[in-house]
Amino acid sequence: MAPKVPSPSPWRPWSDLPLELAYLVLRRLPAHVDRIRFTAVCSHWHAAVGEGPLPPPPPLLALPDGTVYSLPLAEPFRFPRCASYTDACANWLVFSFNDGNVFLKDPFSSATLALPPPSRVRVGNRRVRHQDNAEHLSIDKVMLCSPRLAAAIVWFDGSTRIAVCRPGAAYSWWSLSRPPGFSNDGFSSGFT
Repeated sequence: MAPKVPSPSPWRPWSDLPLELAYLVLRRLPAHVDRIRFTAVCSHWHAAVGEGPLPPPPPLLALPDGTVYSLPLAEPFRFPRCASYTDACANWLVFSFNDGNVFLKDPFSSATLALPPPSRVRVGNRRVRHQDNAEHLSIDKVMLCSPRLAAAIVWFDGSTRIAVCRPGAAYSWWSLSRPPGFSNDGFSSGFT
């Protein structure tokens, strides 16, 4: 008599993967985009995020046309939420429009923080009128210092100033005179 072949076990859905194992898989995904895709499979896999700390993902390189490179991967992908940004600061992209609207947006969470338009820049006790000085006024290099403080470099009449505001609640930018020795550098992980 022939030996009895065991019947295959019934098919089980991916959501039955033990949470601890899903967390171990998630920890080993280096690219941020792969982590997002993994957690989008089902709510059970999304819950693996809460199982423990994840190592920081490598940085993303986002181009203003919406092309994104997820390091260490070499292949770019399209991310329309990144298209048309004018500056970046940590997870936030800065969007500036011809109508004067400026806002910060986290392309992954879709969180948005409104910033005052350039027409709300104050130099000393006077407000600069963007319409009259459009070619002489621009906001550049926005940095979110904390959830309640944004700083920017303001170009006005050929001079550079530092301006600050409260995102979402501010009615205007308050500019400070440019301190001596001011340098426009960016730092990340100890590198300039």
